Amino acid sequence: MAYNAGPMNVWTTSGALSAAALAAATLLSQGQPAGQAPSPRGPQPILPVAVSALTATPDAYLGGMVSLTATVDQRYGAAAFSLVQGGAAKSESANQDVLVVAPLLTAPVDPGKYVTVIGEVIRFEPADVAAKMKGTAPELPAETVARYRGRTAIIATSVINSAMTDLAKRLPPPMSPEEEALSRQMKQIGPGFNALRQAVTAANGADAAAHAAALNKAFGEAAAFWKPRPHPDAIQLTEDARRETNAIATAAGRGDWDAVKASVPKLQSLCSDCHGKYRERLDDGTYRFKQPAR
Repeated sequence: MAYNAGPMNVWTTSGALSAAALAAATLLSQGQPAGQAPSPRGPQPILPVAVSALTATPDAYLGGMVSLTATVDQRYGAAAFSLVQGGAAKSESANQDVLVVAPLLTAPVDPGKYVTVIGEVIRFEPADVAAKMKGTAPELPAETVARYRGRTAIIATSVINSAMTDLAKRLPPPMSPEEEALSRQMKQIGPGFNALRQAVTAANGADAAAHAAALNKAFGEAAAFWKPRPHPDAIQLTEDARRETNAIATAAGRGDWDAVKASVPKLQSLCSDCHGKYRERLDDGTYRFKQPAR
């Protein structure tokens, strides 16, 4: 269940990639001229680079974030693999391939297939990798460690396959039936709120009253999710939202636009408060109901 952009942050079942990963996935193997190292000050840009440029001038990229689209050459366990430029044969790729290590891969990468990798360029030393990855570094065969020690490698934050799936992000657990019901309600509330705002902007009393009444009903149905849970403030937020939508419907029906315009921001604030307390961001960039701490 992810939140779409918009005033009400609608929950959807989309597993879309993060904006940074999706944007970088379109930067297909563009070489970066040597000597243009990322700036050490402030957030570093993600530089598109080719494997050939990375292996030819590694010092220009060390410590920076890059994206590269290249061919998977060999796999080394569950979450490490090498990349080569284009379709370079293994016999030709000695010292021209780049090792990629990731905290996890939710599915294996296929040798001979293209992937887009986003991550930090390092010089491969197992101890340094372990320190940087803070307990998530994959175990590598001894011969792999010996082959790549001291060479250019990438600690991946994203590994995007041809299906545009980021394999380096944890898949969210399945939603419970109650969460699915809440998601359906949120998908009604988000567009409903946008429609309400448009009706208020147009000073259309009939439409504003109708949209407010529909939101009131949706909030009432969403309240069923909270009633069996120990979150009285969430129940109160839902009831307050129903109070505001009822006030909007009544005021719009009598043409009291000052009252309507006073209630709409209150409704948006209630929704923002609830989202801030009761949603959490998962590794794949989507959001769910925040589970109570165990």
